[in-house]
Amino acid sequence: MRRLSGLLLLPSVLLLAGGAEAEIIERVVAKVNGQIITLSEFQSRQIAAAQGARVDPANVGTFLRQNNAKILQDAIDEILIMQKAEDAGMKAPSQWIDEAIAGIRKENNITSDEQLQDALDREGITLAELRQNIERGVVRRAIMQRDIQPKIEATESELLAEYEKLKATEFTKPPTVTLQEILVTEDLGGLALAREIVEKARAGEDFATLAKTYSQAPSRSHGGDLGQLAQGELNPELEKVAFALPIGSVSDPMPVEGGYRVVKVSAKTSGSTTPYEAAKEKVRDRLMMTRFEAAYDVYMQELRKTASVELRVREVPLQLTGPIPEGSLLEALEPLAPGAPPGPAPPAGAGATDTIVIPTEATPAAPPAADEEITTTPQAAPEKVAPPPAPDTRPPGR
Repeated sequence: MRRLSGLLLLPSVLLLAGGAEAEIIERVVAKVNGQIITLSEFQSRQIAAAQGARVDPANVGTFLRQNNAKILQDAIDEILIMQKAEDAGMKAPSQWIDEAIAGIRKENNITSDEQLQDALDREGITLAELRQNIERGVVRRAIMQRDIQPKIEATESELLAEYEKLKATEFTKPPTVTLQEILVTEDLGGLALAREIVEKARAGEDFATLAKTYSQAPSRSHGGDLGQLAQGELNPELEKVAFALPIGSVSDPMPVEGGYRVVKVSAKTSGSTTPYEAAKEKVRDRLMMTRFEAAYDVYMQELRKTASVELRVREVPLQLTGPIPEGSLLEALEPLAPGAPPGPAPPAGAGATDTIVIPTEATPAAPPAADEEITTTPQAAPEKVAPPPAPDTRPPGR
């Protein structure tokens, strides 16, 4: 079943502790124009990124260390885009969200609400969160279509020029030939045996049987079959002979190093080129995708210029909380979860710690302010979910 976790764009999940007297605290990683990114939200993104990259469980820790800065930047950028859409009054109609969920159910062969709930439970999200994620995706596409797509549209002449550039490699299929071979070495019959094999094959004897009987090539085990070969993939001398032969015909013995080769042409195809009109949409999609990446970078740079982004922490612990979707990463992430028993650190480069450093040009964050944690119970000095100190790696005596 296709994983639903691909829809987790930015889940907003607060860590809730049970019990009336329990403190409920959440670390704020960053603030974007006043909107916060919590530690649990960031950790959910870590999980989604590792899953999306199909990271081997043993390499999860290393992956997160290497990609942490990008994961955080993506979270910030998404908030900026959604704020832009909100300012423009863009919303996703409920009907669209319903249709998207119906599509998910159909694609995953989910026929009942109970099956859908089971699937959501396995992914660790609620139906409300799924709807929110779909809505964000729809709104994001809408703002991109409004603000970026008009800037990357290609003219007819540009599309034609791109087609001509790609025609030889992307839209032209070379001629092919399907061959069977028999290789006779000098010490096991040489030219005399090769000529005898040609006579038998041309007289109607099965070429595959002859190959299994006489050939010394590795292909003998499957009747000398070499498969379908495109023009340009063969030795020039063999290619010249093979493409000149009619289908079903057998070549004369051809000298090769240490013996002679006989080939039979089983099938042939002629080359073809997809005409411009038929390739036009594919060319447009490819060209616009390339242009979109550049235009998106410029667009985000402009949004960032006017944004107020505060990084509340310089380091984020490698602790992935919240529900972990079934399978794949569970074994690797359990030792990193809060409250897990001590164990060996995940594999990492020399000098790595149990935190991921967030590179930034900003100055180091000031001591935590009062709004750096969210709590539901008044308290004088709440215990923060803060990054652990890096271990002292200096040699003894220094």
